Amino acid sequence: MRKLPISHIITNAAALKTEAEKVQYLQQHNSTALTTVLQYALDKRAKWDLPAGDPPYKPSDLTFDNEGMLYSEARRLYLFLEGGNPNLTQFKREMLFIGLLESIHPDDSKIILMAKNKKMPKGITKKIVNLAFPGLIDDGEE
Repeated sequence: MRKLPISHIITNAAALKTEAEKVQYLQQHNSTALTTVLQYALDKRAKWDLPAGDPPYKPSDLTFDNEGMLYSEARRLYLFLEGGNPNLTQFKREMLFIGLLESIHPDDSKIILMAKNKKMPKGITKKIVNLAFPGLIDDGEE
């Protein structure tokens, strides 16, 4: 069975009506890639080390072959966070980011850009994510 693209899991969950349905759906599709994207999008401790706005990139047109690419590429997302790899020059970091966006499913690219801008689709909140994956996101409450 093919894995759903991360973006589809997030948008499908966002479209569900109740909090409980969203939590259950996210838990059913739990993966390291999914939790990494959600954490980097919603946790204030994850600070992206990239310029504001969307970089110029050409979305992949291989939508069928790269549906699962983000599952393997998610492990490299730390490279784009502050302190992720201090040996990377800013230019190299930005080029790697554009390469990532061009190699994954176009919908996943949009979700990664949303995450970089600290957003998720309407309906996916810190509360929902923490109910699905307790302790994943620091909500700032002590």
